[in-house]
Amino acid sequence: MASLTPSKPPRISANDLALYMVSSETTKLSIIRRSKYPQTPVIIRYKDARPAVCAYLSDLARSVNPLVATQTMLEQRRSDMSLSPLARDDAEHSIDVLKSIQAMSNKLKAYDFQKPPIKQSKLLVSGVEVSVYADLLVHGVKKGVEEIGAAVLRMTQDDAETDSARAKRKEMGLFVATLARLHVDQNIPSNREKANRLCMSIDVQHGEVFVAPDSNSQRMKNLESACQFIAMAWPSI
Repeated sequence: MASLTPSKPPRISANDLALYMVSSETTKLSIIRRSKYPQTPVIIRYKDARPAVCAYLSDLARSVNPLVATQTMLEQRRSDMSLSPLARDDAEHSIDVLKSIQAMSNKLKAYDFQKPPIKQSKLLVSGVEVSVYADLLVHGVKKGVEEIGAAVLRMTQDDAETDSARAKRKEMGLFVATLARLHVDQNIPSNREKANRLCMSIDVQHGEVFVAPDSNSQRMKNLESACQFIAMAWPSI
């Protein structure tokens, strides 16, 4: 007798989908496979740094108190030899994140960041569940019209500094910003007008902000086509 339990839709994280968009065909299949059979992480990277960054950015006065308090805690963790090397390594890189976000203060000072809803639905694109979480909402006003967008914090290490690596990172950032816009459209109810200029990915370690372009229809179509392929390939992976 066939099971009446509905099958779960294909799923992929926003970062993996962005990586998929700039990868070779062979790598794309590996990304789909990794998404279908995810490994349980030993630790959640930047677990303590992320809320501190969000508290800092959503504070109108931009008080560094949450960053300082978290850095103090992480410095103690970094030097605690009773912890695993992985936990101490995460503390080290989390401290780098806290310092990097402060170094971005000039780039981010124009944005009005707000705390997001705690519960957010998955983004559905062409039958694929995309894990996009707005770390912050972004408010703005243009010509008297109140607008809204969303910011996704990207905390990824990439020491490659070649032109091709930078171009790839930029493309990934723009795809994540586009996914943030789609997420706002689909899952963030608001009386404010949705605005591309307020939908962004913040590449913390590299000090860059990638905003969803005004002319973004082709990028959205490319994401939809990619998700269609992922949905078709999913059963055979």
